[in-house]
Amino acid sequence: MDPIASAQIVPPDLSTAISTRLPTALTALGVYILVFLAITYVSRRDYDSSLGDYVVASRGLGWLVASLTLVATVLSGVGMAGFPGTVYSVGIPFIALIIIGYAVTAPAIWYFGRRMWVLGEAYGFNTPGDLLGEYYGSDTVRLYTVIASVAFNTTYVVAQLLAGGIVLTVLTGGLIPFDLSMVIVACVVTLHVSGTGMKGIAYLDTFNGALITVLIGVFAFFIMMSAGGVPEIFTSLGTDQAAYTTVPGVAGVFSPEVIILFGIFVTLGNSLLAPAAWVRMYALDSEKSFARVAGTIITVFTLIYVFGTIIIGLYGRSTLPSTVNPDTVSSLLAFEVMPFTLAALFLVGILAAVISTTDSYTHVMAATISRDFIRAIIVPDLDETTELKVNKAVMALTMLVGLGGALFYPGLITPLALIVGGVAVQLLSPLIGAVAWPRASTEAAIIAPAIGTVLLAVFQLQLIPNPFPTPMVPGLVTASIANLLLFVGISYLTKPQPLSTIEQYHGLIHDRL
Repeated sequence: MDPIASAQIVPPDLSTAISTRLPTALTALGVYILVFLAITYVSRRDYDSSLGDYVVASRGLGWLVASLTLVATVLSGVGMAGFPGTVYSVGIPFIALIIIGYAVTAPAIWYFGRRMWVLGEAYGFNTPGDLLGEYYGSDTVRLYTVIASVAFNTTYVVAQLLAGGIVLTVLTGGLIPFDLSMVIVACVVTLHVSGTGMKGIAYLDTFNGALITVLIGVFAFFIMMSAGGVPEIFTSLGTDQAAYTTVPGVAGVFSPEVIILFGIFVTLGNSLLAPAAWVRMYALDSEKSFARVAGTIITVFTLIYVFGTIIIGLYGRSTLPSTVNPDTVSSLLAFEVMPFTLAALFLVGILAAVISTTDSYTHVMAATISRDFIRAIIVPDLDETTELKVNKAVMALTMLVGLGGALFYPGLITPLALIVGGVAVQLLSPLIGAVAWPRASTEAAIIAPAIGTVLLAVFQLQLIPNPFPTPMVPGLVTASIANLLLFVGISYLTKPQPLSTIEQYHGLIHDRL
């Protein structure tokens, strides 16, 4: 193992500067901790200790809370640290594909989310496996959601702990080592989620989402002031780095078709089909809230990525050494352009994003394993009280596994997030069948996602030629399109669900919407 050492994360000059003003940095961190504790207290007071309240907040989240919790969960340490670092490494085309992806994902959240909510509210669904497993009458399909949850959530937890370790180490000038920083973040998240459930996560995410949005705006303003204006941010790159702002980008891989298709599948996987996002579809208070949620997230994400991520990444490229760890760009640049107190607050904002995502993904992974594997397949007669206890035990184990992965894989954050987004998007075809296409068959829901996932792995390992290469996740577009085509073809060759099931699901959706 060659972990990221403190000396690599915090340059000596910055470490000295932070050390001389450590009380200020720790004060900023302390203020956030006080707010965190206050939110935990309020959440704990409102928590009724039931399984439904723990998993889906008793289906009572308003549209603003749901929007901000989605923003905080999806943006995360990946968006605050990983994405600016990716722009620093490969340029604007990467963010272009993310923004185009959200232009499609936001309406998809409105369309699919309402249908998922109607079924969840009517039949008490809490997890992806509840909906898909019951509709297709298949434990295999239910198990797919567990596998996707394990792959997605474990990997994302690793990515968040890496980001949290970096931030806490920078914020303390290396006083708290990288490994210990990750352990601290893991312990804080575990205690918070186990004691408050989804309400605690949602309340904290609401604050964190607002904080993140404001801090990125402030950061972008100071970058523009430091550069002398927006045009200067681009011209500071010089002609030899012009590829960072144009298609097909530095590596020559971001063609228009890659930007569109790759962007759509990545964002669908991370923001609709990711287990944590899926559970939030159940947690809203009304299907009428989805239009506002969709409008809010596309607006907020576009502002954050255009006026935050792009500016941070490009200015970091022109002012920071080319040898820095890309995941540290936003942290290091904050201390270059902002007053020390605001820079420390920005790092606290990244830490807030890390906590928001880590608590969401550990919470949902525990819920899916407990409900869709242990209760549905291993112990069918598991009562809710015992299931809740199992849920919390699985969550603690998840955090330990994630921590182990972060300690033994100190890699870059963004590729981790994109790869598991590719796994999650393989659930798109069975979701379409369950809520929008009555012709879908159980055989198609079993075979198509399996082949899509296998193709994703085969292309990732470069075992066969890929007809449509894409950056960071080579087979994502090919595997996803193959999945969808197979799903349609197999469905037409096999029997759809019984008429009673179609009426129970699609009939209910038709009546309610």
